[in-house]
Amino acid sequence: MRTPGAKPEIYHSLAQADYVTVLAVTRDACVPLVRQFRPAIKEFSVELPGGIAESGENPAATAERELFEETGFRIVKPLVELGCFAPDTGRLENRLWGYLASDVEHDPNWQLESSVEPLHMSLCDFKHAVRDGSFNHALHKTLVAVALLRGLI
Repeated sequence: MRTPGAKPEIYHSLAQADYVTVLAVTRDACVPLVRQFRPAIKEFSVELPGGIAESGENPAATAERELFEETGFRIVKPLVELGCFAPDTGRLENRLWGYLASDVEHDPNWQLESSVEPLHMSLCDFKHAVRDGSFNHALHKTLVAVALLRGLI
């Protein structure tokens, strides 16, 4: 690649599907989360529900699908887009789409996924976990920060 005013250089990056993540809050002010083993870090991680956008799938539809698949919660009000972010400008070519879902409701017919453990945390406890670092997924903390800065949670 040649950047303006510089000699050609070799850069390495990874092309992969976009990520989609949803920060959901129930009517009784709880945040649905997921706990799952992440081989890349060789430990369990607590995260917001989300996943990879399927080919041709609208990011908002991915958010709704992933929230239900991983936690059993359904969207009640329209999603609020928190933004589209560059996860790692030096290495990754994809984007992170973030959404807020408020007043989500649990579907009693939901079937648990085997690789994901759903958790619920009060919004107050969740904010403490973000502050003290026990919730430490950097990209997901970005979505929480945007929601806080916009006065949405």
